[in-house]
Amino acid sequence: MGIFSNDELTREQIDNLNEMLPEKMRKQVWHESDFKGESNLFNRLDESFRINSRAYSQEFEKLKAKKDSLPTIAAMNIKIFNTVPNDSEHLGMIDVGITSKFGASSTGDRFANGFVGYAIEAVIDDAWAKNDLQDNAVSNAKLKLLEKARFIYPTCNMIFNYDVDFREIGSSGNVFIYIRGTAAIGKNTILDNAVNKAKKEIEEMEKGLQNKKENIEYLQTVKGKIPKDSKEIKRYLGN
Repeated sequence: MGIFSNDELTREQIDNLNEMLPEKMRKQVWHESDFKGESNLFNRLDESFRINSRAYSQEFEKLKAKKDSLPTIAAMNIKIFNTVPNDSEHLGMIDVGITSKFGASSTGDRFANGFVGYAIEAVIDDAWAKNDLQDNAVSNAKLKLLEKARFIYPTCNMIFNYDVDFREIGSSGNVFIYIRGTAAIGKNTILDNAVNKAKKEIEEMEKGLQNKKENIEYLQTVKGKIPKDSKEIKRYLGN
């Protein structure tokens, strides 16, 4: 086998090689040139190995994030009532308090600076009402309440006597949000379905991850059994 040789591999060598390779990489005929240059077979297998390894790492992180999201998925599907629902088992009171900045600071006394000051603050109040900051702050506090309920009472699937209070802290524009309710157990198929769906997705992701792992291990094994260049053909594949 010279430097410029491009002889066809023997039938024994071709059969031995194809038996080791993934089905999509097999060929009816192999030549010495397939083991030369930057795009030789070994390098292509190595690139496939690295691509699959990166894909595995990305899927692993997605799976971890999905598992970590289970408590939040459950919390977000807890039913909330202002009244006491029928056929529910009471577990206990849950409350959370957070401080959030809603907007511009206040004078603290609406009439201290006269009618003009009052008018300006009325405009500020209107801006607050239209601002997503307020809605996001309340939603964040509510989610913390629901997550706390599931942490303290893992079987909790509803909250009743739900109530929210606001209190401005001085004239800083910061507002203390206090949310409370009573944790309970009742019928909540929405939560059950959401959690079951997430668990099924996790199960499918785990299966896919296991397949990727097995493929990576397979490629690693194949890499160790094939020629790295044309000089090793006989050594690895026979005569």
